[in-house]
Amino acid sequence: MAPKLEVRPVGPESFDDVYPLLLLFGNSNMSRDDWRQMLFTYTWWDGPVRGYAMYADGVPVGFMGTIFSNRRIMGRDEVFCNTSSWIVREEHRNASIMLLKPVLALHECTIVNLTPSERGYAIFKKFGFKPLESEQLMMFPLASPSRIFGGSFTSDSNELLRDLPNEERTIFQELSTSPRVRHVLLRRRGRNCYLVATPVRVKRLPFAELQYIGDPKFFWENRGLAHIALLRTMGAVGVAVDGRFTTGRTVRWALRYSAKRLYRPAHPDTPPDAIDGLFSEFMTLKAAG
Repeated sequence: MAPKLEVRPVGPESFDDVYPLLLLFGNSNMSRDDWRQMLFTYTWWDGPVRGYAMYADGVPVGFMGTIFSNRRIMGRDEVFCNTSSWIVREEHRNASIMLLKPVLALHECTIVNLTPSERGYAIFKKFGFKPLESEQLMMFPLASPSRIFGGSFTSDSNELLRDLPNEERTIFQELSTSPRVRHVLLRRRGRNCYLVATPVRVKRLPFAELQYIGDPKFFWENRGLAHIALLRTMGAVGVAVDGRFTTGRTVRWALRYSAKRLYRPAHPDTPPDAIDGLFSEFMTLKAAG
């Protein structure tokens, strides 16, 4: 007799039940506490749901994480749902869509999938998700000395709290408990640019993956300063940035890697470059070795 399958919303109390499923990803760089923080105990959302689990006769056999956050996008307050860690035991893979259905029902949320598998990308696209990104640029410092040394930067918490505007100060405060996240404020000629980055390895070299760029125009005009700031604050020899944040610029001497991402905006006028990597799995995720 076939087992009875059902999908239930799960909260932080369900981590121990779900954790054996997360081990199926085979990511030895992620500890038990990493998985817990990434999917179940992040502090910026106080709602009860952390994802959906599939049960076969009461035994967990599948999971999809839903990382919720409150965001201010294009002058609107929105709820975001970053999906993560869609996994189903092989014997129940034909029922995987059951885990997607409650996510598709979140019509008032902007839903983002930053790390879909090839099969997952096709499924999300079939259900109306739009391409968010196709490539990521890996950049080494090439700017002139005047561009590098013509400004200053800080990563000091007190200075960030003092100098960031209200919305960005909230971002800093809400991510202050995420140990992998780095915050830098660039300064030049009376202008500032707030950067939020996470560490990533590219060909075994340490890079800073930018999850948020407060002022893209400032960043590209002062890219050399950004490189120096990220080198000194997190040891990054290069910078990784999603292609949509180039805002039409031609970036020379950059390595390009496939980075397929999707989204379903709550408001159809939300362009891809309004969606960043904050409050997502990137705040904790360590790439598999």
